[in-house]
Amino acid sequence: MNPSVTVVVPCHNEVGFIEPLLGSMLPQIEATEEWRIVAVEDSSTDGTGEVLRRLVADHDRLSIVSGRYGSPGGARSAGCAAAMDLHNPAWLVTTDADVELPGDWLDTWRAGIGRFQDDEAVGAINGVEDQGHLYARFPNASVVSAAFARGVERSERLVGITNLNGVNHAVRAAAYRTAGPYLQPVAPGPDGPVNLAGEDWDLGVRLRLAGYRIDHTSATVIDRGRRLLADVHAYVSGEAYEGAFLRLAPGAEPVDVPDEAVEALASSALRRSLRHFYLKPLLAGVVTLDERTGLVSETLADMGDWIRRWPHPSFMEARNGFIFGRLERFADEFTDRVLRDL
Repeated sequence: MNPSVTVVVPCHNEVGFIEPLLGSMLPQIEATEEWRIVAVEDSSTDGTGEVLRRLVADHDRLSIVSGRYGSPGGARSAGCAAAMDLHNPAWLVTTDADVELPGDWLDTWRAGIGRFQDDEAVGAINGVEDQGHLYARFPNASVVSAAFARGVERSERLVGITNLNGVNHAVRAAAYRTAGPYLQPVAPGPDGPVNLAGEDWDLGVRLRLAGYRIDHTSATVIDRGRRLLADVHAYVSGEAYEGAFLRLAPGAEPVDVPDEAVEALASSALRRSLRHFYLKPLLAGVVTLDERTGLVSETLADMGDWIRRWPHPSFMEARNGFIFGRLERFADEFTDRVLRDL
């Protein structure tokens, strides 16, 4: 018997995207017995709520939660709480409203969840976000993006997966009850608090700290590119990473990475991937400093001394300070040595 699954879809001003998404998702859901959808209408002002209310009247597998949640993490958490209250699923799958789904999205997710259902050490599963088509007209940006991907692959092979792919992942409900909810990092901005990327990574850390493993499957969503920055240089180099996601203005065209900047940006992208997918898990304590991390003994010893020399409260007590301060110093100290050792 297949485990029960509820898909959580946060929606804030998604009037141009949510109907096509649900138009492809609902037929796949309604061909099963065990899948449901909870759409979270987060204080939209563009008619998203009206679209959802019209759809829910015709589809009993779709439920709506409405409120003022204020961030992707807040909306995901509200959707997961409602899903567990309404449907008590074994797994929670989350995806964004502004993606496209291939026809085998649900079948591939069913196979992936089925593969790990009986392995209770697996607390979450990452799906794939296909962005390759976004770089078709930007060959230099593609080179830089590939350098970033190589760093991610090597990092996750050595220290395991920590980051959840926010746009397409599944969490075992029992693990979510232990480690959840999604907590949204924020930072002061000129016009008030700014939501930062990271609620998915934050939950991934807490899952790992609770003893769960994160694995992956080939279930894929296709990125529409609405978050592709008008400056591809900033997008692929990581210069915009810790800020709010920017959206292209209507009619705006992205620009490619300049020819003369490709080599430097590829190096920057590799360093960024090591920082966030290798050094972050080490500093957060989700993996121990030992020979399995691929580092030479001298680097391991110096990392251990550095961590002990900077007394720090727990991850949960100092998450924003960790993200903005301690990681930067740690990365400045060790990225070059990690590159050499690996």
